Amino acid sequence: MDLVKARIPLLPDGYVAVSAMQVLLTFLGGVALTAAFIGIGVPFLEQQTTADGEPFSISGTVQWGLGLLLVIILPLLIALVQWLTPGFTISQRTHDMDRKLPFAGSYVAAMAAANATPSVIFKSLARNEFIYGEISRDAAWIYHSIEFMGRDLVTTLKEAVERSPSERWAEFLQGIVGTLTSGGNLKLYFLNRSEYYAQANRVHVKSVIQQMALFAEAYVVMAVALPIFAMIIAVITFWVSGSGMVLEEVHLYGMVFVMFPMIQIFFCYIFLSLSNEVAVD
Repeated sequence: MDLVKARIPLLPDGYVAVSAMQVLLTFLGGVALTAAFIGIGVPFLEQQTTADGEPFSISGTVQWGLGLLLVIILPLLIALVQWLTPGFTISQRTHDMDRKLPFAGSYVAAMAAANATPSVIFKSLARNEFIYGEISRDAAWIYHSIEFMGRDLVTTLKEAVERSPSERWAEFLQGIVGTLTSGGNLKLYFLNRSEYYAQANRVHVKSVIQQMALFAEAYVVMAVALPIFAMIIAVITFWVSGSGMVLEEVHLYGMVFVMFPMIQIFFCYIFLSLSNEVAVD
């Protein structure tokens, strides 16, 4: 089921077979490269001499390390990536759907207000993949199932609920099923869900802005005031090191070229992550 939610077009047995083949090919390639390096590369390099005229040699540790990397570690990394890919893809799809659902809900409500049928609504959603992302892809599957496979809307939506990685999108589709089967007003349902998602989105955006304000204050202290204060103290300590602690020049370079850039990178990552929570591509 994870492969279905991740939209990976393979059966479980097929995905396992593809993953095993990739691991096997990586293992065989690692064995071939290791054998070529030890059998051809090492003897060739040992015939060379260094600048001092001494024979060039490669230690056994380096040879064993290279073999371990190519034959064992690299295939294991490939296997780990294949194992984590469905879950990672599901997480990405869920995040994209939850982020764009309020805007898709407003669009659906506007289409329903114009007396568009559910089939036309999903078709229109599918055409706006650049705006609604993964929701458009799910809508395209629903429209294809209805129009080209000849399936009824309720059955298709029930299956779409099971295929959806997002609980909020699945809840939205399940509400359509409930409204249709109970004979309710679908236009009113879309309007109510649109207002609900819009209100929830406003609360979420307000929470994100508050978090950004908090991190902005921390940024001023840690990334602006702290480096200035630290540089002043470091310079004073560097010039008056006889009576206090000794501060080597390498420490200054470490602060300027390592510590301060890492602080900037950390806050850039934080602000980028928070901005992605409310941005619509």
